[in-house]
Amino acid sequence: MADSAVKRLEERIAYELLLIAALVGLALVQITLLPSPLEFPPALVLVVVLCRVLVGSRSLQIDNGVDGVIRWAFYGGLGLDVFSTAPFGSHALALVVATSLIALLTRRLQIEGFLLPAVAIPVGVLVYETILALIYALTVAPLEWQSYAGWVILPGMVAALVIMVPIFALMRWFIVQRG
Repeated sequence: MADSAVKRLEERIAYELLLIAALVGLALVQITLLPSPLEFPPALVLVVVLCRVLVGSRSLQIDNGVDGVIRWAFYGGLGLDVFSTAPFGSHALALVVATSLIALLTRRLQIEGFLLPAVAIPVGVLVYETILALIYALTVAPLEWQSYAGWVILPGMVAALVIMVPIFALMRWFIVQRG
């Protein structure tokens, strides 16, 4: 009995380390490899985490519930914080808040298709970018909110919607294949 408990603990630790490595790697891809047509890369980590929220807890049994998705957001946010010049913890905070809000708003909805993600992803981007802007305005320099909305938030929403389609479709396909 003790051996099976130790084995489960080892599996859990291995899973967490793999998840951390995957999300930090995803953050590295977002910061360094993604094209930046508007001088900033699309929010790949945010979209992956929000798609994970939207496909539901059926996809990974080890990560059932909101707490698993919050860990995804926290790990991805820390990865972004390590590779960006923003104040440390700002991406983690913004991702956790945006993910928690979308999880709370969509937890009882069972809408198949792309309608729910098409609404939830822009809301998540709005929350995420607003929190990052608030942190920037409070810690670095004042911010012109109208320009920020026009040059960062709106294009960020469009970019997130574009990359959301294949990511969401791939996650849903994975759920179907796992049965």
